[in-house]
Amino acid sequence: MSGQDEFAHAKVAGDKISQATEDVLDNIDLDQLRLADNKKYQLITSQCQTIHKTLLDYEQSGKLGNYVENPSLIGDYLGKLRLNANQLFAYMNIYIDILNDLMVAVEKKRQVIYAEHMDTPKGSPNSAAIMSKESTRVEAIKIKVIENTIQQIKNEYERYNGICMYLQSRMKEFNTERMVG
Repeated sequence: MSGQDEFAHAKVAGDKISQATEDVLDNIDLDQLRLADNKKYQLITSQCQTIHKTLLDYEQSGKLGNYVENPSLIGDYLGKLRLNANQLFAYMNIYIDILNDLMVAVEKKRQVIYAEHMDTPKGSPNSAAIMSKESTRVEAIKIKVIENTIQQIKNEYERYNGICMYLQSRMKEFNTERMVG
């Protein structure tokens, strides 16, 4: 491929990326991205909540403290909880990808507005920056919503990760790991 062909190919690829980024900005519907409406996400967190509830019931009844008689009890629940909680990373990564695309799209839109305002007779860098930021407030809120969604997923993960750390420490406390392993 010659240098000119490579340039033409890169320009076409760049144009496709630019169009895809603009499409993300125009077509992103936050209502479709709500975790409360995502059945798979709700199933994962529901399974984690069920395990958490079971562990609380065992703790209250004293069964959890009596795991020396059944050392696999904690290990089983630890494994189930860890496997379910780790699925949340996939959701985090999806929302991070959406966030990245949205951020690029907003900055491109701001750059266009900035350049257009600079071309006006009274255009100054300060007024152009203000105009570009003010003209993209709705898009900036979409970014914040996606950031909050990522934080929400992190919070769910940390909740169950904390329970896993507790179970891990209980296993180590009485040397159960050696008995199970």
